[in-house]
Amino acid sequence: MIKKILFPACLLICGMFFITEAQAQRTVTMRLNMASVPDTTIGMGLIEVRGAGGAGGNVAPDTLVDGNIIAWGAESTLELVNEKGADGQDSDYWNITFQIAEGDSLQHKFYSQQLQDAGLNGWEADPNPFIVPGEGDVDLGLHFFQGQANWHGASGRRDEGYNWMPWEAKTDSIAVWYRVAMFGSEATGDGYDPMMNAPDQIVGVRGGPMVDANDSTLVGPLDWGDTKVVLNRESMEDNAAGYNIYSGVAYYPASLAGMEQQYKFVLGHGESVGWEDGIDNRTFSVPSADTTLHWVYFGNTAPTSRVPVEGQVVFGVDLSAFETIGLFDQARGDTLWVFGDFNGWQNCRTENPDNCFMFKEPGGTIFQAPVALELLAGVTQGYKYFLDFNDDTFMQALGTEPPSGWEEGHRTGVNRQFEYMGGQQRLGLAYFNDVTPNNVMLPGTSVEVMFSLTMQEALDNEAQPFVPGTDSVSIHLGDPIWAFSQGVEAADRTMLHTLPLWDTLLLTDDDGDGTYTGSYTVNGPSYNIMTYRYMYGNRSTSVQETGTDTREPGRNRVHFIPQNSDGSYPATYELPMHTFKLTPGPLPHEENPHISTSIEQSTELPEEIWLGSNYPNPFNPTTVIEFGLTRQANTQLHVYDLLGRRVATLVDGTLQAANYSVTFDASQLASGVYIYRLQTPDYSVTKRMTLVK
Repeated sequence: MIKKILFPACLLICGMFFITEAQAQRTVTMRLNMASVPDTTIGMGLIEVRGAGGAGGNVAPDTLVDGNIIAWGAESTLELVNEKGADGQDSDYWNITFQIAEGDSLQHKFYSQQLQDAGLNGWEADPNPFIVPGEGDVDLGLHFFQGQANWHGASGRRDEGYNWMPWEAKTDSIAVWYRVAMFGSEATGDGYDPMMNAPDQIVGVRGGPMVDANDSTLVGPLDWGDTKVVLNRESMEDNAAGYNIYSGVAYYPASLAGMEQQYKFVLGHGESVGWEDGIDNRTFSVPSADTTLHWVYFGNTAPTSRVPVEGQVVFGVDLSAFETIGLFDQARGDTLWVFGDFNGWQNCRTENPDNCFMFKEPGGTIFQAPVALELLAGVTQGYKYFLDFNDDTFMQALGTEPPSGWEEGHRTGVNRQFEYMGGQQRLGLAYFNDVTPNNVMLPGTSVEVMFSLTMQEALDNEAQPFVPGTDSVSIHLGDPIWAFSQGVEAADRTMLHTLPLWDTLLLTDDDGDGTYTGSYTVNGPSYNIMTYRYMYGNRSTSVQETGTDTREPGRNRVHFIPQNSDGSYPATYELPMHTFKLTPGPLPHEENPHISTSIEQSTELPEEIWLGSNYPNPFNPTTVIEFGLTRQANTQLHVYDLLGRRVATLVDGTLQAANYSVTFDASQLASGVYIYRLQTPDYSVTKRMTLVK
């Protein structure tokens, strides 16, 4: 009877004992961020908690109450898991949860096998963090890996302790940490030079501002037109991976949480900006708490095993229009240069002038520069031509200092581009600023240009709304050379592209119908290409149309003053009604009618080189010219009048073997007979066509 009583009692006591043992466990949660190491870690790498357990935190290996093992070596089983993004992509964040006994201590460190394999020492720096015996679960919060390799000028344990962050925490802002690796062909193609530092070379972030939910103003740290967030090298040791990884913080108003941020990484050399080409804008939703964005390759191009190939790219420019106008004179000491991603932009002039100086062909107006390059085949290179005026002789001849010499009329001010192929590559003849002889306005020519503009988007601008009756409306010129030809000069020689027309053109709404009108007289000698943006405000504070940047046409408005059928200019020209565009995006722009064509390539290979008769013929104002090439060749297809003057260039560059169809628009030419000529190194043929208007 006693046994029957004691047995249930024993079960009750033993059960209480086991329940007590289960409750004596503590859950430990650790969260790690690997954005603070000077290398590109991936989510499949091994990251462990290593250390020792037991009552004094000095037993290793030690089996924990949940069966895991903690040790200072590979026998540790406390492996962290990468927190994947919504689409399964890697992130900087890792976590682990495990149990220890209430009476145990835990001495620990994070260990990364990836860093160890990369020669960066996989162990965090001393001293080791401790979890002391106690009751209740332990959540250590977010910890940034504090390695022994130098990162942003620091290494080892930071003074701020276990919960140190790479940025300053702000109560009213959200910190977003950007990282980009500049290893791949896209970065190299945009001119990234590992040996070049700020301010000569800037790696940063550009993007669109966002509309504040509280007051509808455009806010945020990014701007498509300016690199406001500049990133820094993660390591200054040129043999370390972090030497070519750049990172930094941007602060977002807390009110933007949940909104989409569009952005791209950019590479800057002076005024030139290299963009991540071939990819859509990057995006993320602004978080409600500080965060890091996982590293990416610039342009999403990883390092390649391909090797650069040698080649020579021949640049050619026709400066006849600017010699006719009198703005360029080689006898005065003026020179022409080509600057781009491939030669370091303006740094080339002092470091390697042979790769950017353009020589004039004897007896003509053509300048050429054969530039030897060694690049990866297929990379895209941005470039522009630059007139370097001789300041002293320019002032002696024209009585004032010269304008900025950058070509800004070309495709609204964006960079030219070519795809590097290796070998000899002729880019074909270009016109500086896209100004052909047919765009020239000779001395004595005057055209009154009429503007009309509605201001609805400006009225809706919450940040700085347009105030009728108070704000003035005018235009800001985007082409300094054209502005100079009209007597408009920058007030500040350090800001040669700041060219407002407050003094000479004000658009007014005299009848109160909401349409602002005004006129501006364009005088020769000049050219008929107007490059500008609308603006409003006053001399001290103004708002311009946004437009695009140097990678997409639409940076400025571009309009061509049309000519009469005999080539003369009308006394007046009325532009179509315009609407002020504050929203970022391409501004309306026209193509130069003297060089714009449409060319189509067929898949058929001809048996012999040929040039067909244009059709229709006679025509008004467009006609189609067909020709075929049996092999790749440097090809020109020009149009001339009966006096031998070239009036249009339809093709000028290297074409592959194929049949081609070119549409020629002669809307800006007078009626008459014209000659078109196809020429390759081995072939030349001429035919006639008739324009009847």
